[in-house]
Amino acid sequence: MTENVLLFASSKGGVGKSTVALGLARALAAEGRRVLLADFDFCSPCLDLLCGVEDHVLYTVSDLAQEKCSVENALLRPCEQELYLLPAVQEDLLSANGEGRMSSEQNTLLGSAVQKAAEQMQADFVLIDTGAGVSTGLEAAAAIAHSAVIVAGHTPASIRAAGRSGQRLQTCGVTDVRLVINPFDVQGACAKKSVRHSMLEIMDGTGIPLLGVVPYDYALTLEQEGHGAAGEAAPALHNIARRLLGQTVPLFSGLPKIRKRKRTLFR
Repeated sequence: MTENVLLFASSKGGVGKSTVALGLARALAAEGRRVLLADFDFCSPCLDLLCGVEDHVLYTVSDLAQEKCSVENALLRPCEQELYLLPAVQEDLLSANGEGRMSSEQNTLLGSAVQKAAEQMQADFVLIDTGAGVSTGLEAAAAIAHSAVIVAGHTPASIRAAGRSGQRLQTCGVTDVRLVINPFDVQGACAKKSVRHSMLEIMDGTGIPLLGVVPYDYALTLEQEGHGAAGEAAPALHNIARRLLGQTVPLFSGLPKIRKRKRTLFR
């Protein structure tokens, strides 16, 4: 199996974790990599919706784990690029025990299903989207992930929770944890009398190394709903993807308007 297995976690719900996971999957595929995107959010899955393939879901990661289908039948290809989705639906939560958590055996089966799919499709990257906070799929994903990306919003509560999520991942054995801020309010952070956190304050507050920043971009939401193309978020996500590929990329490369404000953002 590929050594590039990334777990996506969030500090709190509503910070755009799944949006970031999908955006990075698309950016990596655009770089010519074969990408497997697995949905481990068993409480509120949405990747099939974001990919526009909700009407094509016949099997899920749980079906594959229980050998009810083949890898070919479980995977969906939402675009012409080498991007494949292994979906989950909310009914998968029925496989959890009475406490709402997966057993260790179930965790192992789910992890093995992802490994099987990744090996068969010869994936260069595996991106696993988990639920908000400490979700039912987090431990299953942590068992096979080599690193993790925590997506934090630009709010004090989200920043605090991101640090706790990082500590939780450490206890699960995932030590390579990096931070993506999404969406970042550039205008608010640059205001003379701003009360919004600067990027330096967010990094200090979470204690997690920064992987990238995605500025607020309403066009990204519209793009994922099939209306138009993403604006400033698109180059930001491609910057992060290139960093995952080992390239040295300036934080706001391709975003000249934001780069001019860089000194203010790190006040």
